[in-house]
Parts: sequence; C-alpha cells; structure tokens
Amino acid sequence: MNIANEHVTVTTVSDRGYLPAACCQLKSVWDHLAAKENIRLCLVICDVNAEDQHEAEQFFRDRSIAAEVLVCDELANNIKPIATRWPRAAYLRLYFDSIFGPESERLIYFDADTRVCAPLEPLLGANLYGAPVGAAHDFIYYVSGNIKRRRRDLFLAPDAPYLQSGVMIFDWPETLADGGLERARRFLAEHPDRCLEAPDQDALNVAFEGKWTPLDPRWNLHELYLMFGGKLTPYLEHYTSSKPWSRLRPAAWREAAAWYTAELAGTAWADFIPPNHRSTFCASGLDFFDTATVGRSAMRLRNMLHSSWIVPVSRAYALKTNHFPGPRSGGQM
Repeated sequence: MNIANEHVTVTTVSDRGYLPAACCQLKSVWDHLAAKENIRLCLVICDVNAEDQHEAEQFFRDRSIAAEVLVCDELANNIKPIATRWPRAAYLRLYFDSIFGPESERLIYFDADTRVCAPLEPLLGANLYGAPVGAAHDFIYYVSGNIKRRRRDLFLAPDAPYLQSGVMIFDWPETLADGGLERARRFLAEHPDRCLEAPDQDALNVAFEGKWTPLDPRWNLHELYLMFGGKLTPYLEHYTSSKPWSRLRPAAWREAAAWYTAELAGTAWADFIPPNHRSTFCASGLDFFDTATVGRSAMRLRNMLHSSWIVPVSRAYALKTNHFPGPRSGGQM
C-alpha cells in the first residue's frame, strides 16, 4: 500500500496511570515518521483529570507535535470492566468505531507501553492481503502450550492463531463494513467469564478469527524475547509486564528508562521514572524469574520463539509473501 496519498490515523489509549508513557509513545511515532502529511495522531483518554489533560496537550505543543487529545469519559461510563486488573481505558479500542469516523483509510493502534524504534512507513503501508486487520502473533501462547486452552475458552477453531493486540493495523473502511468491533463487544458482554485473561485482546481474537494478517513480529517484540537476548533488532519494543518506569525494572530496560526520563524532563511528570533499586527481572509479581532454573527455561522459550516463529515470519515478510508460518505449520502446541 502506498500511503503517500492516504489518510492514516495513529492512536494510543490511556488513563491517568499511563498518561506520561502514552504521550511518549506518540512522541516515538512522530520521531519515526518520514512524511507527516495526512497522518493524524490521536491520544484517546478517559479517567484523566483536567490538570493532566492540560499537561498532555502542553507536552505535544512544546515539541511541535500535531496530536489531538480525545476525551472519551462519556463513552467510558458505559464500560463495565470484567476484572479489576484492567482499567476502563483498556477497553476503549473496542469502541474505535464510535470514536473515529470513516475518513481514514488506515487506523494504526499502539499500546501505551510500546516505543517505536524504526521508521514507520513499512508498517503504515503493510499489505494486509484483503483482511480488515493486521497484528503480530502472540507467540508465547504457542511455545508455552497455553494456546490450546485459549482456543477452548474462546470457542476458536482447533488450529486458530492468536493475535497480540498491542499493535494493530486496521483497514478502516473494511473494519467498519465488517462490524468486527461490534462483534468483539458483544462477545465480551455475553462471555465475560471466558475473557478474564486479557479481556479486550480475547474479544478481538474472537471477532477477527480468520480475518487478520500476521505482521512482521519485529513490530511487536515483547518482553520474553527482548529480556533474554533475542537476536533480532526490534522495530518496536513492547513492555508487557515490567516497564521502564517500574521501580523494580530489569537492567535490560536501562536505555529505555533513560529515554523516557529524557523525554519527560521539564514536565510535571519528571518523576515518572523512579530510581531503580534492583537490576534483576522483578515486576508485577514475577519474582520467580530471579531463579536460575526459570531463567534457563525462559532462555529455552526465547530460542523456540526465535527459531520456530519469529525468524520464519520475518523471512516471509522479507519475501513479500502472504504464506506466513503459523499454528498450522510447525511448532504447534
């Protein structure tokens, strides 16, 4: 797809807790756009007070970033989270069809805890081969064996792939015509007990089963691969559990933490990155990664991810083919 003459919307979503990270996320987008014409940047927020909203708007003004802040509190008032772990903001992407009109050709979504590290044009113009959605596989489910359980829980086909929703490309007219977001909301409302693990992501997997194209995994390389020495250079880093702004962040996030610290210097959020008092992997209750035994297990998972999934899919992209390795071909768990 040639995006030169297309209208593209790039967005992330946040509440007050992740707001500084979300602003930095869009800053990383802005920094990696070669051509900024016809690109609309939007920060979608809910549960943010007026002072923090002002800080977000000032953040973009001070850096001459053409970003809109869209307040969706009224819409969020209709959201009833099914588990306390996930805030209302996490569900807002399921309502993009109520937030964005039909004027965009593509809508690109990034989780607030991601950072773009490479030029974005290849992602913005990625070939979706007629599908309404593009996303990376959530490879960890395949190599851990949990994919069987997720398929049963979500009524997916026995060989269905499972997408990671932290980075998504929507062919926006096709998505609106397909009605997939409405299907996702309906499934979540009818089967909340089956979506406790990752409510919005689970619902998106159901809604777009058989209707999404795999992205090059380097556009969504997340923690397990990055933490344990994955060989591929990420186009985007996804901090899925421990964050660069976690007090107990791993040493691997030192450069990322320095980047966030520099970006937020001089703002009201200058203390968002706390001092790091420990260099081992420990966050979100994952102390077990400190043990050598589990560390070796994680390394083995990393190697399986690299050889069986990430490299083959990346090569398929390099060859510009729509025959992507997936759960149907090798490595199925």
